Amino acid sequence: MVIEVEQLRYVRLGTRDLPAATDFAQRILGLQLIEKNDEQATFRSDFRDHTLVYEAGDPAQQSVGLALRTEAALESAVAALAAHGITTTRADEAALRRRKARAMAGFRDRSGNTFELVVRPETSGWRYFPSRDAGVTGLAAVALRTTANGADEALWTTLFNGRVSDWVGDAAFIGFDEVHHRLALHPSDRAGVLAVEYAVESLNQVMQAMYFLQSAQVKIMHGPGRRPTSGQIFLTFAGPDDMLFSYVAEGAMLTDKDAYRPRQFPRKRRSFCAWGSESTVPEFTVSEG
Repeated sequence: MVIEVEQLRYVRLGTRDLPAATDFAQRILGLQLIEKNDEQATFRSDFRDHTLVYEAGDPAQQSVGLALRTEAALESAVAALAAHGITTTRADEAALRRRKARAMAGFRDRSGNTFELVVRPETSGWRYFPSRDAGVTGLAAVALRTTANGADEALWTTLFNGRVSDWVGDAAFIGFDEVHHRLALHPSDRAGVLAVEYAVESLNQVMQAMYFLQSAQVKIMHGPGRRPTSGQIFLTFAGPDDMLFSYVAEGAMLTDKDAYRPRQFPRKRRSFCAWGSESTVPEFTVSEG
């Protein structure tokens, strides 16, 4: 039985300073604040009710939300995960209210990254109205650190309906739909969300963002550049609690997934950026003698 992920829905991030994180999501990222209380703040980027949640607490509290179609699919997923020795945790009513979903089960991959399988998460009937004109069109992908990259890759490509689009060294780019990838697994010495990526309209918005971020004294960590794997133009920058965020534009669409064959790129700097931009992020840093 293959677990069919239909959509990347959201990322939940713990933060030591909820007001500062809320300010960053609005003033820097340009997302729309939906709700805020003493426990959490939720933000829209597109048709989804929310795609980013900051939760007051330990920054190690992180999870990625993935949508399944029905409660029956969720039941089957829980059984399939259990059969492979992976424990799931059902959400109580309070957790479901926070996530605005009808049902949910959480689990951890072999590295310890937390994922939430949600059924019928809410979609907003109101037009998305950003806090600034950053050109954001939606949540695009999540980059993850993995300490067990082989096992984590196998989880998504055998138990789930994920497919490897490309590799850079042992880093795997995994997709569920026609987009090149929705998850990227980067070998590291620790687990956790590495970067949250938002799509923007075009190259213009990426370059405008670079100048805006510089003027706002936000540290740019990688780019602007273009990924040889996905063809995306990207700009990666620092957020609260040592989290990275990226704006991405353009990129390959894998319309004929059966005909496409993943490629192996060497773990070299130009495999992460065809324009040769430097990075200080360990997972993207390559020593080339």
